[in-house]
Amino acid sequence: MVQKTEKMFQATRKEKPFRPTYDDDWIWRGIHKHRSNYSMVVCFETGDPARFEQLRNFFCYSAPEDYKAHKIYVYNSWDGLGILNESGEIMPYVSGGSGRFKEELGGKMNDLSQVLNIMDTKLKSEETIFIIHGLPREIEGKTQLISALRIWANSPELILKRSLVMLLGLAPSAILDEETKDLIAIVDVEVGKDSEYEKLIDYLADTFGIKLSEEEKGVLKSALKGLNLHQSEAILRESYALKGRFDLEQIKTSKGELVKKTGILEIEEPKEDFESIGGYEEVKEFINNKIIKVLHSPERAANFAIPLPRGILLFGPPGTGKTLFARALAKKVKLPFINFKTENIYSPWLGESGQRMKTAIKTAEQMSPAIVFIDEIDRFGKRTATTDSAGEETRRVFSQLLEWLGDQNRKAIIVGTTNRPTDLDEAFVRTGRFDYKVPILYPDKEARLEILRIHLGLPDKYGRKSPKPKPPLALSDDGFLDFLKKEIVPKTENYTGAELEELVTRAKRNAFERGAKVVGMEDFYQSLESFRIDQEARSQQKKEYEDLARKYADEKAFLRNLK
Repeated sequence: MVQKTEKMFQATRKEKPFRPTYDDDWIWRGIHKHRSNYSMVVCFETGDPARFEQLRNFFCYSAPEDYKAHKIYVYNSWDGLGILNESGEIMPYVSGGSGRFKEELGGKMNDLSQVLNIMDTKLKSEETIFIIHGLPREIEGKTQLISALRIWANSPELILKRSLVMLLGLAPSAILDEETKDLIAIVDVEVGKDSEYEKLIDYLADTFGIKLSEEEKGVLKSALKGLNLHQSEAILRESYALKGRFDLEQIKTSKGELVKKTGILEIEEPKEDFESIGGYEEVKEFINNKIIKVLHSPERAANFAIPLPRGILLFGPPGTGKTLFARALAKKVKLPFINFKTENIYSPWLGESGQRMKTAIKTAEQMSPAIVFIDEIDRFGKRTATTDSAGEETRRVFSQLLEWLGDQNRKAIIVGTTNRPTDLDEAFVRTGRFDYKVPILYPDKEARLEILRIHLGLPDKYGRKSPKPKPPLALSDDGFLDFLKKEIVPKTENYTGAELEELVTRAKRNAFERGAKVVGMEDFYQSLESFRIDQEARSQQKKEYEDLARKYADEKAFLRNLK
């Protein structure tokens, strides 16, 4: 039966199916590692099913001369061991075991330990390629797999026969220990290139009879950035099924859902702009001059040899609007806003935290230029002195983020926020990581009035509408604004923007609960009375943050109003 299965290699070669022909440079990088005897084991870091299909087709239709005689075996934990014929089909490899064994497995050879023993013989005795893909993080036979990979990596028998072992997937990086990784060749595989997205778009447009202009193709390519090729094809097909065309909004929605499933990144469509932020005029002016103008006029900036902004660190007490500033910036420069979910980076599984961080950085870069928002960046912005496995994971994540921040080729504009800048390692705040370190402190009286005005839905001094809805008021717009300025602003010193918003919300609730037709002054007085803020502690905290501003801020403009 074994001989019959292996004779399938002699099957007549079929015509290659019409599918997009993706760039195979990643496969060649692995082949070069093998040819140079760097290692007989190559790990391709990709979880994209389209890449497995590409690898399979490569050896069926485009294999180099020195690999054409190799027999190709494929293993995954569900389908078991299979053999790849020249038609691109994977046929089950059937052992010569007892009938009972074959009946129990339904003809599949799933047991990894047994498969490794069979493949050890084949790899050492004949020209063989063994592809392992789709391994889960926790798999029976993991210890045997690691032992086999270590032996195969520089085995004289494999070198003599030019045999090659290839792992495909993201799990190998998580399940292999550092010693094993040092012995094998690890090849990073791009999620997708512009040229590959274009080939996919052309293929599906031709399939569905859709005519696209070059401009429309460019927009679609940008929308697909960050998705692997399998995801990209699925999203385009879904859009056509739902809308009868490649609908940009549908594609963005589907992409957002896919990215969100990772639990680490989330694509948002910012609704707030700088008109939604009351006060902080010096910060708005600074961001406009130093960041927005440069991004809006990249050619002019290049003419003056001004580099594009790479990162901003916003620091200050909780509730002062740091996240709001980040979203407003993304909306102003019309870039995607990617929320980096720092709380989901760390995993109880050894090696997975580093893999999550690596995947998140890689995906964010693929979707860039974009604003990548890292809230509470101090979560992993400090070195750890612990020597246990958890400490090692923390150090790995720290090093990855630090390396990304310092990467001169980084396309993402990182906006980090922290309530505790002192918790950040010196390397994080060093010049070159973040272009600017901007303090967002407690709002002054002008800012407090603006925040109250916006959340009460009152127009500004130029007559422009507030982005917030306006409730019915007991006074005219000017009259109520004057009331806020004289009566409420002086009583809200050291309030945060979030607390001022809550103050307005409580006033509106008070009017509703007492059955009034309008929001009156008494509703604000009652709202003030219901607030509990320890002003003594808040004043001390304010002083501490002002001292931090003097220490970390790199622009004097932010320090003018400090006492």
